[in-house]
Amino acid sequence: MALAKNPRSVLHALEPIGLGTGEVESLLSYLCRLAVSHSTSTLSLSRAVAQRFEHEVEEQFDWYHRSLSGIGESALTWSSALSAMTSVPRLDRLTFLPWKEVIAQNGLPIISKGQFCPQCFADDHNSGRTPYFRLAWESKSVSVCHVHRSRLTQHCPCCGKDNVRHAASLVVPGWCTKCGSFLGCEAHGHDTQLSIKPVELWRARQIRELLQAQDQLDVLPQRQALVDSISHIIGEMDGGKSAHFAKRLGISKSTIHYWLQTDNTPTLEASLRVASQSGISLLKLLSGDLFGWNAPSEGQQLALALLKPVTQQRAQRREIDWREVEIQLQRCLLEPAPISVREVSRRLGIEPRQLYLNFNQMTRQIAERWKAYRKRVRDERVEAAMPHIESAARSVLSTGKSLNLREVTSHVQPDVLSGVHGLFRVLREVRERGR
Repeated sequence: MALAKNPRSVLHALEPIGLGTGEVESLLSYLCRLAVSHSTSTLSLSRAVAQRFEHEVEEQFDWYHRSLSGIGESALTWSSALSAMTSVPRLDRLTFLPWKEVIAQNGLPIISKGQFCPQCFADDHNSGRTPYFRLAWESKSVSVCHVHRSRLTQHCPCCGKDNVRHAASLVVPGWCTKCGSFLGCEAHGHDTQLSIKPVELWRARQIRELLQAQDQLDVLPQRQALVDSISHIIGEMDGGKSAHFAKRLGISKSTIHYWLQTDNTPTLEASLRVASQSGISLLKLLSGDLFGWNAPSEGQQLALALLKPVTQQRAQRREIDWREVEIQLQRCLLEPAPISVREVSRRLGIEPRQLYLNFNQMTRQIAERWKAYRKRVRDERVEAAMPHIESAARSVLSTGKSLNLREVTSHVQPDVLSGVHGLFRVLREVRERGR
């Protein structure tokens, strides 16, 4: 873990990863790694940062609900705060803030349940690098990894739970916050490779180019240059007729009117549509750089039309073969490795409540088998971590300090504690043994 030479910073001057590349780290990842470098929880560090800058911290403060890597106030506040406390300049480059003037304030949705590419984590681990979250993963516009051409996921390959990347008080990037297992898997995602659409890869490539360029921007992109570029594109492609161009994009003509005649700014999704239909890259469009651009020919337009949003058709009612479902449930019960009802539901494409309604006994057996397995895993992790915790407890008590979570986490590596379920209960047991 590289540290910049700056002894005067309040927090470790941790070097961001991937600056100047499409694999640049997100600010959220930076905060998590910073907490690990201080041997503390991300919750404790986030509270300390918020309190230092005199922000009121609610009792139920959840740092991971903030859009730290977006273009809003949270991104600006936290990037400036962490820059001030680490003395590492321009941490806004770990967010989408460089593009805030050319993307509508609410026009860059950030994924709420952290998605990730298991193969990227595996590459980090295998090459000896510190696993980290890529900024590109934070955008809802990105659903696949452009490097590995595999779909991003929110599920742990071990415990099958979702929202496992960072939604916890103690986070070690690359490890599941629910079961503590490593989230990197070489083979994960190959089975969904065939279902990836060209438009998904195109979107991922556009965002990747955007992030690669933002560290080298001499001047931040401005809204007026973007609007002028869109106006020029409409003139070249549709003779200045906004209604025709709006039809190409699959949006209302009033939306384009608001861009051109008011101070409204296109969303990231809208700019992606403009780029896809005009044949210009998203980077050049948002930068207002039309040098070398020409309106696509008829053949090119036909190819670009593949990226045009299509109206969603109502799915046909599915006929479920309940006999086949029953057979699959029986097979799940006979599998050597227990799986959760949620995973069974995902495999069969049937909601868990339908499984409980139609095959109550078998579904409950699967659930109980999974619960027993998870308890056994948790007990094994506690047993493995107990020597470390007891050693830390002795060190803490020998200095005359009280035994609490903060003191223990400062003496034990975060990756040891990340897999321990019910850490407060474990500490209580250690206290009782020491009496």
